[in-house]
Amino acid sequence: MRTFLKEKTLIFNEFREEVFSHYPQAVIEEAVARLLVEIKGIKKIPSDLITTTLLGVLSKTETFNVMSTLMELQKKVKHDAELLASMKDPAYNVHRTIAMSICGLYGSGAISLFGFIDCKFRFFFPTKRPKSFISKGICAIVASTASVIISDSVKMDYSKRNLQMLEARGVLLDDMVEILDQLQRPYNPDMPRSLCEEHILAVLRKQQTFHALQLAIKIDTAVEAKEFNPQYNHIVGMDEGLFGVDESIATAVPLMYGTIALTNFGYLDKAKIGIIERLDSDHTDGKCNTFIDDMVCGIVAAACGRLAHNHTPTYSKPLK
Repeated sequence: MRTFLKEKTLIFNEFREEVFSHYPQAVIEEAVARLLVEIKGIKKIPSDLITTTLLGVLSKTETFNVMSTLMELQKKVKHDAELLASMKDPAYNVHRTIAMSICGLYGSGAISLFGFIDCKFRFFFPTKRPKSFISKGICAIVASTASVIISDSVKMDYSKRNLQMLEARGVLLDDMVEILDQLQRPYNPDMPRSLCEEHILAVLRKQQTFHALQLAIKIDTAVEAKEFNPQYNHIVGMDEGLFGVDESIATAVPLMYGTIALTNFGYLDKAKIGIIERLDSDHTDGKCNTFIDDMVCGIVAAACGRLAHNHTPTYSKPLK
């Protein structure tokens, strides 16, 4: 399946040049530095670290897709009176919604930073228009770059701890590998199964995965022990249809790997393949799997997105 009309390296070089034609690289890097001072009081950040991190954010396929959309819409709005009129409405937020897809790759911290930059836009970019499509994308790029620098000190590999927690709830690494293989095999018939394991483990290394998984299991086990009030224990224990906090926590993981991962999460949450179905249907002896089944969905969906971003599939549509 061919995604780009030219070599990907050329496409991304042209993409960066277009971004920097609107907001010069030095201006974006200065905004990152100012944000780090404002938020964390970090004043001595090596300029080459900011440069490397910024270019890393711009090298992501999700960043390319989002910013390309925003830049194309910026061109269109000049000739579309209806769209321009909508954008002038103070309640217009669609450009923010699109831009924040970039921040999703870097967790809730990047999203918080996006809000800060967006509110104080003129402080960071005194000569630029805050309401444009491109300006929201630049906010997301600056926020994501700063978020990576802030979190760069977290080097710990959480995969062992995450696997131990999962195994304690009856979920093995191979259970998740099996689901990922089943999802990706129709697109990549010759894909080695070991590739699935590699991407599951990559997701499990993340601190954000650990935090979400730990909290999910804490809630499930607390419900089993009847630690919460009776009404809450009943709602969570019965996995009521209108209860969605379990999905809210679990989506923190696939959000790190773009919208394609989030789409896969929705599919797995409904299809309930393999271990996910077994967890969902197991209520023996007062067992509560309300949060853990969604976490497995989230981990596999994230690995699915990661695999898709790193390995171009053979087929754009699954083989029957």
